[in-house]
Amino acid sequence: MPECKYYGGIKREELVKLRKDLAEEGISVPAGDDVSVAGPYGIELRATYSEAKETLRICIIKKPFYIPESEIWKIVDTGTSPYVD
Repeated sequence: MPECKYYGGIKREELVKLRKDLAEEGISVPAGDDVSVAGPYGIELRATYSEAKETLRICIIKKPFYIPESEIWKIVDTGTSPYVD
């Protein structure tokens, strides 16, 4: 079962900005509101956006055994913090 977190208060415009910022960091996020995102070291995340609820659900789908979930969440939390209400 994947480990997931919800981030609230994210409007569509903020999601577009987040995607742009990630692209500048070399992380490609496919178009759509329910996408898989490949990160470094074999990490795979699933991101699902609900425009009606203004929420972004991110799940850790795959990761190496030597990287704890807590370290992945630190990076995700830091990256999403400017866009969360």
